[in-house]
Amino acid sequence: MYYRLKEPWAFRGWKKLPFAIRAVAGEKKHEMPFLLKKEPFLELLCCNGEEDVDISTFSGKGQQIIREMTEAGLLEQSPEPLPPLAPFQRYHVYPSRYLKSAHWSITGKCNFQCRHCLVSAPAAHHPQLPLSDCLHIVDEMAECGILKVDITGGEPLVRNDFEEIVKALSERHIDIGVLFTNASLLTAETLDMLEKYRQHPSFQLSFDGLGHHDWLRGVPGAEKQADTAFRLLQERGFAVSAAMCIHRENRDSLRDTYNYLAKLGVRSLKVNAPQSLGLWKQYADEYALSEDEVWAAYSDCITHWFEDGMPIELMLDGYFFCRKGETEYKIHYVHHAPADSDWRRIPYCESVTRNVYIGPDGRLAPCMGFSDTVLKEKFPSVLEHPLGEMTLDSFYHDLVETKISDLLAKNPQCVSCEYLPKCCGGCMVQDITDEGDYLVPDSRCCYFHKHIGEQTVRAVADAAIAAACR
Repeated sequence: MYYRLKEPWAFRGWKKLPFAIRAVAGEKKHEMPFLLKKEPFLELLCCNGEEDVDISTFSGKGQQIIREMTEAGLLEQSPEPLPPLAPFQRYHVYPSRYLKSAHWSITGKCNFQCRHCLVSAPAAHHPQLPLSDCLHIVDEMAECGILKVDITGGEPLVRNDFEEIVKALSERHIDIGVLFTNASLLTAETLDMLEKYRQHPSFQLSFDGLGHHDWLRGVPGAEKQADTAFRLLQERGFAVSAAMCIHRENRDSLRDTYNYLAKLGVRSLKVNAPQSLGLWKQYADEYALSEDEVWAAYSDCITHWFEDGMPIELMLDGYFFCRKGETEYKIHYVHHAPADSDWRRIPYCESVTRNVYIGPDGRLAPCMGFSDTVLKEKFPSVLEHPLGEMTLDSFYHDLVETKISDLLAKNPQCVSCEYLPKCCGGCMVQDITDEGDYLVPDSRCCYFHKHIGEQTVRAVADAAIAAACR
């Protein structure tokens, strides 16, 4: 029997975590959740429409996935050879670990003077790579099967060759998922250019509180520029979200801010307390909130948000997440790992195992939080080594492969902690030391579980829901 993927599906494999299905529907790419080990993956590569295969000889998992894909209408079968695969369907194995997406700082430069910048952009600690190096990075991402990249900076729109980067990504069939920008340089011409290359990213704009945005961004008029950009994006039909850093001066503006953004068509607001990294170290003593103060602001915000009819998707650090118009919420600080979990098998950070951050200097890191720490010089450069090779053998790889058991080995007090199955160590970069030790329990997550707690958040949220539904 001959088997073959139906259009518009395509097999894509990786050297580590080898198998996934990528779908191409028009200009958009979607991923199907088939992640298999090597044996069933290699068996499925025989289902190319050209080889006569007897699936009864496949492994149990291979037979199972064949049945599932056939029932789902993904595979076609025939007693005769099937037509050749279309070019985009040709099965391919990439020389890397499985990378779902990349987060790329295309420049370390910025036209703002943000007081909390992770990459210390105003001080120009990071260079802006020449276009030729950026195009090389695009090629490397394509070689590793990355089909989506989120673009940030610095401020990405300060590059006068930004269009060339967009063009290169489009030519290699890599979608821009999210474009992070301070919005000061965003124009209708920018959106025209993106549409010319069939890119339609969502935008995340910084907005640090109604009446407070200019201070944190260090530029007079930044709030007015953001307002103009929000309205432009709404008019042009681009999805837009906002990110707010909460501190001592703007904590009372949360309610006014989310209601204002909702009226402008902003889909979501993400609120975080800045990490004590990068430039924020200079301001934290005076402006950073204690964890109790953060929770007090979030508690009021949750109550008001339900009172106001859930007008926008809202994320408050790890404390609270809920979609617009819904009452079913999540607390991201709370995991649900079994108490008898094998911590040797559970990653310290799940998200970094399938995504990668490329810094403005071309260095590979698990996430942006590592970009301005003492460890930055230990991360390998995409300009010096193949990206795929570095994902499999480098300091980056070793850090990404860190398991919760590694954290527990250095912190025996966590082994017997009743909250371990709920915290799972927290964020691996939250409390990285000046010596570069990242095997440190996340103090914010730890404080949440020991001094605030899941039930406290649920009591506030549930009471607000009950009042709103009367």
